[in-house]
Amino acid sequence: MKKNISVLILVCIIFLSFISATVPSHGSTTLETKTGGTVSKVTYKQEDDLEEIRIFSSSTKILKQYIIVPEGSAKNYRLCFEIDNANVSKTIRFDINKGNVVQIRLANMSDPKRTNVVVETKTKPTYNISTASDGKSIILTLGKGSQNPTPSPSPTPSPSPAPSPSPSPSPGATPTPSNPPASPTTPGKTNTSYKITKNGPLSWSMSGDSCILTLDNISLTKSTIGSNPRFELREKEKMIQITLPGKDTRFKEGYLSGNSVIYGVLVNYNAKHNCTIIRICFSDAITYSHTVSGGSSVFVIGSGSKSVPTDSPSNPSESPIDTPQPSAPVASPSPTPTPSAPSQPPTEKADAPSNLKSGTDNDKAIVRLTGQSIISKYHTHKDKIIVDESKDRSSVTFMMPITITNLGNGKMDLNHSLASSVSTLTTENYTFLTLTKKNPNTELEITIGVGTDELIITEKDDSGSAATAKLVVLDPGHGGSDPGAVFGPKDEYEEKKYNLDIALRCQAILKGKGVNVAMTRTTDKYVSLEDRTIIANDLNATLFVSIHNNSMPKGYKGSMTLYYPTSYKGKDYARIMQNNLIEDLNTNNIGIKGDALYVLKYTKMPAVLAEIACMSDNNDLMLLNNDAFIQKAAESLARSIIEILQIS
Repeated sequence: MKKNISVLILVCIIFLSFISATVPSHGSTTLETKTGGTVSKVTYKQEDDLEEIRIFSSSTKILKQYIIVPEGSAKNYRLCFEIDNANVSKTIRFDINKGNVVQIRLANMSDPKRTNVVVETKTKPTYNISTASDGKSIILTLGKGSQNPTPSPSPTPSPSPAPSPSPSPSPGATPTPSNPPASPTTPGKTNTSYKITKNGPLSWSMSGDSCILTLDNISLTKSTIGSNPRFELREKEKMIQITLPGKDTRFKEGYLSGNSVIYGVLVNYNAKHNCTIIRICFSDAITYSHTVSGGSSVFVIGSGSKSVPTDSPSNPSESPIDTPQPSAPVASPSPTPTPSAPSQPPTEKADAPSNLKSGTDNDKAIVRLTGQSIISKYHTHKDKIIVDESKDRSSVTFMMPITITNLGNGKMDLNHSLASSVSTLTTENYTFLTLTKKNPNTELEITIGVGTDELIITEKDDSGSAATAKLVVLDPGHGGSDPGAVFGPKDEYEEKKYNLDIALRCQAILKGKGVNVAMTRTTDKYVSLEDRTIIANDLNATLFVSIHNNSMPKGYKGSMTLYYPTSYKGKDYARIMQNNLIEDLNTNNIGIKGDALYVLKYTKMPAVLAEIACMSDNNDLMLLNNDAFIQKAAESLARSIIEILQIS
C-alpha cells in the first residue's frame, strides 16, 4: 500500500512539474521569451480586447513600419517594423496563438545594424507603437482601443482629373497622414523644370511625406509574369515597373515629373512585347503600399533609408477587377521588356539646351555634356542613368539625375554623321536628353571626355580592338588597417585614400573606353600582397598596374614608376607611364627604377607600380588634395594603359 501511495505521489509531482513548466511566467495571459543581444526579451499580455507586446531593448528607435496583407501561401497579416541599432542572439520565432496574434519573429539585419520585427496576426491589425516611460522597452498595443500611426496609408482615389486621395472610413484601415494632400501642379514651365503630374489615368499627388500615385480604373496584381495588368519592384534598377497588356491608348508616351520621393515616371509602349510599360523611378530605397479600391490601383510611396535595401510591402486587392484591355494581350510577355524612349519632350519655345555643346565627326563626340566636376558626379550617380532605345523612332534617350548636370529645356540641330538633332527636358530631379539618330541601329553611350568637366556621347565601341580584348588589373595600394604613408598634423592624410580615389576614376575612364578592367579592391579594406598577385594571376591579366603615392627623404618630390628588374616588358611600360605622368601632371621627374617589390615580382604578367606624387613634400601633398589633380592622374594612367595594351 505504501509503495502504491509513493508511486502515486511521484506521478503527481511529475504532472505538476510539467504543468508548471508550461504555465506562462507572468500569469495565465502573459507569455515571455528571452532573446539575448541588445534586445533582451519579448513579452505578450492579453487584457480584455487589448493585446500588448513589449520588446525590451537598449535601443527603442523605430526606423519604419508597415503592414503586409495575406498573399499567396501567406494566410495572415504581417505587421512589420525595424528597431535601429539593435540585435538578437539568433532568429527568434515566438509562437503566441492567442487573441489576434499568431507569432512574433525577430531577425538581425545589417548595414546599418538593426532588428526586424514581424508580428503575424489573423486579421488586419489596429495598433499603436510607443516607448515605455523608462525608455527601456517598445510597447506594441493591438486592438480596437489602440491608435494606428503607421506611415503606410491606404487612400481611396478620387475620380476627378486631378485626384486628391482621401482616407478609407474602414476602422481597420490605416489612417492617412495628418497633412492634407497637396494639389497637383499643372504642367507648365519654370526657370529650370516642368511640373507634370498627370498622364491619362495615371496621376500623382503629395500627402505629407508620401507620394500618392493613382491609376484610375486599372486593377493591378503583384507579379513578374502574366497577361493581366501587374506590377513588380525591381530593386536593382530602382523602380516599380507596371506592365499593361497591349497598347493602352489612354496614355501618351512621355513622363511625369518627380518629387521629393520619386525621380519621375516614364510611360511608353513596347511594340516587341505588345505592352504598355510604366516605370516609377526612385532613389536608393522606398517603402510602399498598394491597394485596389473601386477598380483603381493606388500606391502610397515613402522614402526609405539610403543605406537600407528596399523592403516594400505589397497590398493588392483581395478581389481585383480586371482592367479593360485596349488590345489583345501578348501570350507570353517578357518579365523585363526592352524599354523604348519617351516621346520628344515638349517645349514652349525653341530654347537652346544648357550645358550642352555639339561635337564633330573628327573627334567622334556627337554632343558634349559640361558642368563643374561632372566626371566625379557621373562616377557617383552613373548607376541611376537609364537609357531607352527606340528603333521605331530612330532615337535614344538618356535619363540622368540632375545632380550630374542640368541640361535645361530645348532643342538643337546637329551637323554630325550619326545624329541630326538633340532635345532636352529637365524636371525637378532628372534631366532627359534625346538624340535623333540617322541610323536606328547605331548604339550610343556616355563616356569620359577631356578634363574633369566634360562627358561625351559617342558611338558605342564594340569593335573588339586590341585594347578592349585584354584585361588590366588596377591595384590601389594599401587599404583598411594598412594606411600606407600618413602625413598631416592630425595624421589626416592617408595614402590609401588617394590611391583608391585615383584607381576608381581610372577604372571608370578605361571602362568608358571599352577596356576590360579588374580591381584588387574597390573599398577601404585590407588586401594582402599575396592576394593581390593571386587576383591578377587567376584572371590571366595582360597588365598589372599598382597605384601608390610616395614618401621620400627631404628634397624629393614628383612622380616615379617602378618595374621588376628582369621583367620582359616592364621597363618599357614603366617608361611610357612615367613620361605620360610628367607630361600630364607637370610634376618633377624622379624617374623609373627596377625594384623587386612583391607585387612586381610575383605577378605573371608585365607589372608596373606608379608613384603619382610625394606625400612627404608639402607642395605635392597640396596637389593630391586637389580634385582636378586626382582626375588628371587617373586620366594619365588610363592614357598609358591604353597605349600599352595597343602594343602588348
